[in-house]
Amino acid sequence: MTTHETGSHAAPDSEAADTEARIFEAALRVFARKGKDGARLQEIADEAGIHRPLLHYYFRTKQKLYEAVAAHMFGQFLDSFDAPSHDGPFADVLRAFIDHYVDNIREHQNMAKWMVAENMAGNPFLGERLAAAFETEGSPQRHMEEAILRATERGEIRPVNQKQLMLTIVSACVFFFIQLPTVKMLNPLARDDFDAFVEARKEHVFEVIYYGLASREEVADA
Repeated sequence: MTTHETGSHAAPDSEAADTEARIFEAALRVFARKGKDGARLQEIADEAGIHRPLLHYYFRTKQKLYEAVAAHMFGQFLDSFDAPSHDGPFADVLRAFIDHYVDNIREHQNMAKWMVAENMAGNPFLGERLAAAFETEGSPQRHMEEAILRATERGEIRPVNQKQLMLTIVSACVFFFIQLPTVKMLNPLARDDFDAFVEARKEHVFEVIYYGLASREEVADA
């Protein structure tokens, strides 16, 4: 984390960079738990293990810190859609998307929690940026929607609203991360071996979605 990236005013030496990174990581966790309105600078300072005046030295205001954290986590969210693209069978496209999306959320669980907190709070930041990102020509989000349309045109899957399907896929991939305590209570594998549960979950999501949409010919050939 560099001072240029975060917009802070700390000196660019190794100790300053380490402190800034600690503040940033603490802010990621606190904003993920509380959202922008619920987070307090003192809580972030405590989580980073620093005195609050030092936090103000690196990030002058809560708004400055939030903007840096929000931009970082929004970038992580967009990256979750960026699965390897190809024009092969829709089964391969769907499986690659699910694998990539789930792996990205598993690596960045604070980001998923932040998205939920901000949505629940009705923060306009997300809606504005999501609308712009999803309308961008050539974006990963558009690629997946276009793959769904191609699969429909080729008869691989039955006709379906691509935006509804995207929402279904993403919801199935992210829900068990943001409701993890409940999931672990209901599913012993999630509690005892989370990595194995995640891999099993990927396969289940793929099977339910693909075989619920696949044409009779595709199912017969599977």
